[in-house]
Amino acid sequence: MIKVLITGTFDLLHPGHINFIRQALKFGDFLVILVARDKNVVKSKGQTPYFNENKRLENLEKLNLADKIISGDLNDPYKVIREERPDVVALGYDQQTFVSGLIDFRDNSYLHFKIERLEPFKEDICKGKSIRKAVEDKEAGFLLINKEESWTSHDVVAKLRSIIGIKQIGHTGTLDPFATGLLICAIGQATKLVGLFDLLPKTYEAAIRLGVESDTYDRTGVIAQSSKLKAQSLKLKIEEIMNSFVGKQKQLPPMFSAKKVGGKKLYELARKGIEIERKPGEIEIYQIDELGIMNNELRIRVACSAGTYIRTLANDIGQKLGTGAVLWELKRTAIGDFKISEAVQLNQLKLDNYSGYLIKPLAAINQLNESYARSAWQ
Repeated sequence: MIKVLITGTFDLLHPGHINFIRQALKFGDFLVILVARDKNVVKSKGQTPYFNENKRLENLEKLNLADKIISGDLNDPYKVIREERPDVVALGYDQQTFVSGLIDFRDNSYLHFKIERLEPFKEDICKGKSIRKAVEDKEAGFLLINKEESWTSHDVVAKLRSIIGIKQIGHTGTLDPFATGLLICAIGQATKLVGLFDLLPKTYEAAIRLGVESDTYDRTGVIAQSSKLKAQSLKLKIEEIMNSFVGKQKQLPPMFSAKKVGGKKLYELARKGIEIERKPGEIEIYQIDELGIMNNELRIRVACSAGTYIRTLANDIGQKLGTGAVLWELKRTAIGDFKISEAVQLNQLKLDNYSGYLIKPLAAINQLNESYARSAWQ
């Protein structure tokens, strides 16, 4: 057994904490978490924690990530080290000031433990102050919107501002105008937390038109006939080819995308007829299911990592089939555990009813934590 010890306040748990715990688990197979007592938090941070130490212990236990969770005096963590005798003490990126003291203690106590320093995770977002502000903002929250076709993501935000009368509104995960489905919008101080959704996996349903090609890889571009084909004869080949895309891989972002290279959005260059070299990005496709094929149109469901371009996937499927293919329809059905079935149409929202659809920041963060805690994609 290799025992790892980590320490912290662990108030208002967020994905940064989950990442801290998951990184620590890589150094051993038995994890002990030492949680600061309330008096330590008041002394070090100048305010009482949002949750008392018993609740913070309870919240950590619900994640089911640690083997032992205890509270203790962080002014004297060495007492716990003597008692627990860990093989590794792992420090977060904001705990580096403890290194010299730990080294002196280790050398003088004749205890033989390693000191590991962990990498930060979205440290610009995972800040206790920002999260507490969002939780305490009575107007803040998240709306799950079922975006209609032809609307841009910015159009949705503008419409929400006019309905609710609040200017501070943003969104996560842009959807192209021709795409439909789940768009998560943030209100008030919750806008400071939208980056926490970035790494969640996405699920899409797509219709891919076979036998045609497009300069944008979707139906909004210049369409050219590629080849004539019979869908039935391709069925077995399609299953084999789709399975070949499952797993980790590198994917080249399309020129018609919002990805920035050298400070310029690729689609801005593409519209000028300029094509530049792009670096493939690391993505993962967890699952592809065929939903049917009819009249040369293949319908699929894709569960994938953030940063995956379904347009590129459609084009790549067409290239492997030798038929060409264009993404014809796209609907996002899930972002992590947030589902399209829970989303609301914009035309259903009014000033006097939108709060009934609002997911408060604390509830949203708890849902995020559950996703990150059991994630296979980190």
